[in-house]
Amino acid sequence: MVHTVKNRLSKTIFGALSLRTSRFYWKQANTGNSQQFIMFLHQLYQANPSKKLMIILDNGPIHRSRKVRAFVERYDWVELFFLPPYSPEYNPIERFWHWLKHKVYGCKSFTKMEELIQQIRKLVWHFHEQRTVSKPTFNFQAYANLL
Repeated sequence: MVHTVKNRLSKTIFGALSLRTSRFYWKQANTGNSQQFIMFLHQLYQANPSKKLMIILDNGPIHRSRKVRAFVERYDWVELFFLPPYSPEYNPIERFWHWLKHKVYGCKSFTKMEELIQQIRKLVWHFHEQRTVSKPTFNFQAYANLL
């Protein structure tokens, strides 16, 4: 018997990797918009209130919106660095997304969104606890030196 999906569910997941600590921060949202991205920036700041946030980003429309630009101009604790267009190979988070997607989906499909989110939580916990058999490799120091 083949099961077909009647309703396609979606979530937006915002993510950031700390170049200092190698921690992955993430936020799930029902929609990916400027307001949700700004809320994610606040979440990052709350996790690191004594540090200036320097965020490496692609050129997605959410990242370059008027709301986000106004937000960044208003606060001195965040600075955005945009990569050249079409250059995901320079963005450390892309390696993490690739690893995470491979681990989450593998040969599995999910019937409920909560199952998928739970699997992501579990893998992020294992990543932080260094309990994964394989994990993405990054040269965090090279990026930190650039910033």
